[in-house]
Amino acid sequence: MPWLKSERRVHSEEGIYGAVLVDSNLKITGTLSDEEILVDNISDFFKRFDLSYGKEEERLLKDVISSGREAVIEISSTKETLNLILIPINLHNQKQWLLILKRRDVTLDELEEIKHNILANISHELLTPITIAKASLEIIDPTQEEEEILSTAMNAIVRLEKLLRDLVRIGQIKESTKARVQSLQIREVAEEALRLMKKNAESRHIKIEASIEDKLPEVEGDRDALVHLLLLLLNNAIKFSPEGGKVKIYAKWRAPVRSLGRGNIEVCVEDTGIGIPPEEHDRIFDLFYQIDRGPSRRYSGIGLGLFLAKSIVTSHNGEIWVESQPGKGSKFCFTLPTSSGIEKRRL
Repeated sequence: MPWLKSERRVHSEEGIYGAVLVDSNLKITGTLSDEEILVDNISDFFKRFDLSYGKEEERLLKDVISSGREAVIEISSTKETLNLILIPINLHNQKQWLLILKRRDVTLDELEEIKHNILANISHELLTPITIAKASLEIIDPTQEEEEILSTAMNAIVRLEKLLRDLVRIGQIKESTKARVQSLQIREVAEEALRLMKKNAESRHIKIEASIEDKLPEVEGDRDALVHLLLLLLNNAIKFSPEGGKVKIYAKWRAPVRSLGRGNIEVCVEDTGIGIPPEEHDRIFDLFYQIDRGPSRRYSGIGLGLFLAKSIVTSHNGEIWVESQPGKGSKFCFTLPTSSGIEKRRL
């Protein structure tokens, strides 16, 4: 349900007046918040905040939407000047736009967090009907003729459920990581991820090789989050590699730069896939960013995986990067600080 902050009250922490989701025709498709106020159309969205909306404003918004890129538009009401942020997102191959009306003094970091929270709230709300639909399909006893139709429906729901859970995870990473930190061996994390990805790799005849150094120091981390991190990287490596290709995962210890430092574990996932142009390296970790953005995209996805991977690594005080050239495969690496005082275990 679309929403706006009532009576132009700004959230003291977010600096946001309102936000809605629209399609490419500027039709409101909805969003969620604690305060829900019905909005019938984009014109009402503007009028709530004493902003004019006519042919000129409509043309400007459609120009931005046709460009397919994020944009910030400065608009003035009778009381102040505001920023209207337009953010493109792909949901199940359907382009949507998140429109956020905010104060001009809201920082980019605050805006990024707001965007994540809105999307996580939407996804959390949608998970309930998806779960009910999935459970309903599971109890159906289909005839032989209905089996294929049921299987197609179930596969679609499973894909959508995975997408929604990834979106929900965006808002949970920071809190859950802090709450579930423990000392663990990266070898055990890698072995669990490899076990879970085995069938996926076998279905495409892709060989996965693992090389984990012996006696690696322990790291402090959330086991589930780190397993999920490796699943994201392995899944990408398999997806973008040709059938019969090869994927490698390896981990090694990196000595501290300073004698008093703790050192890091470096983990890399390397594939023999299509590769990534150098000019895309910095942007591929952005939320919803896709290299293959055309209408005839070969690969599924909406640009969540690498953003989630970076979020998990950052929440563990690590770094993540990519080394790649078109046609020469890709190597994604990340570091994790070792547990305090653990280096001596390598001796």
